[in-house]
Amino acid sequence: MKILHTSDWHLGHQFYKYERDEEFQYALRQIVDIVSREKPDAFVLSGDVFDSPTPSTVAQRCFTQALLAARQACPAMAIIVIAGNHDGKSFLNVNRELWALADVHIVGLLSRSDVGEEELGRLASDVEVLRRKFDLDSQIVCVGDKGIVVAVPHLYDMAYPYLLNPEAPAGQRRKQYFCSLMEYVDSRNPARLPVVLMAHLAISSSDLSWHDFGMVGGLATTPQSDFGTLYDYLALGHIHKPQNIVSDGRLARYAGSIIPISFSEELPHSVSIVNVKAGATTADDVAEVVIDPLYSLLTLPATPLPFDQALQSLDVVEPDRKCYLRLHVVVDGENPLPPDALVQVRNCLKGKMARFCEFKIETPPELAKEGQSVIADPSQLRGMTPLQVAEYASPTPLPMDYRDMFAQVEAIMEQKKERDGE
Repeated sequence: MKILHTSDWHLGHQFYKYERDEEFQYALRQIVDIVSREKPDAFVLSGDVFDSPTPSTVAQRCFTQALLAARQACPAMAIIVIAGNHDGKSFLNVNRELWALADVHIVGLLSRSDVGEEELGRLASDVEVLRRKFDLDSQIVCVGDKGIVVAVPHLYDMAYPYLLNPEAPAGQRRKQYFCSLMEYVDSRNPARLPVVLMAHLAISSSDLSWHDFGMVGGLATTPQSDFGTLYDYLALGHIHKPQNIVSDGRLARYAGSIIPISFSEELPHSVSIVNVKAGATTADDVAEVVIDPLYSLLTLPATPLPFDQALQSLDVVEPDRKCYLRLHVVVDGENPLPPDALVQVRNCLKGKMARFCEFKIETPPELAKEGQSVIADPSQLRGMTPLQVAEYASPTPLPMDYRDMFAQVEAIMEQKKERDGE
């Protein structure tokens, strides 16, 4: 089964308050062209369709137009979309019946069945409990005689349903859920067609070097072993850096974001074309197709300099170059950032298409605290979690109890954000 795997569109995202609608449309036109050229059997979008639980009308229109254009480019292709942690899950789910008319399968929430606890108590296996609790068929898409796609929307660890054991901890419930789901799918697949499992989460062994935790999501990770071995390709979203992960002979992959969401995402963005084979999918079956960015990321100068010298580096920026720009400066007692620094930068960029974003501030090592850069500008807090800010501010290492409390508060806030978005 040939699939196009994409994720983390983040439609509606603003980059330092700059609107990005033109960028998204430019990227999505390229994806539609790839669909037209590759003619995949299935198009899988692994979450974070939108950047906000309540996306703008423009972002919604962009999503609708992109999917309809992809459908027109390849009418026989199945399209499957799951919700990510940034998406309003109910918001995404509400029009799923309407989208189904265009053979677009939207899975924003797990569809629960109306079954009583007494009946569940008579069941003997996790698979039977899962099958009775949920409408699993709404998550399973048969792609003709080519293969099967299993769609699981984003769930916080505490939201995974318990099966036979109501006292099971969150991590155990997660593993039981995925293994039972895939056991059910396997029982429905006597022909042993290739199986793609979609999910939106962070695998423990993934490369998080692009992941801006202040902007993109939380720290919780999942072992790949939690998914079992009854899938042939794990189509992941959440981590923005494209990468393969292999465990127990099974291939998992992050397709990555389609345009940069932070300055940490400086390498090319892409979608993945994957030839999924039953029991034999490898990294050799994956091809990255690069998405050309309308606006690139630019940090000048490459080596930090005092502000006056760094400002001169802006002379090399061509007037028609579309880019997001940050100025790389050294700040210390002898080289402070002047009060009108932003005005000076904007004056240097007059008549140019570059969009100035921030100062990347470096501090001399002798002023650093235990190897940590001094916070010289509020923008540096953007990529830090509350725990990291507390650790920076504390003169001594935080006790483990304090670290646990921060983790609990972050989990509660994530759940509250999800509820408020729905």
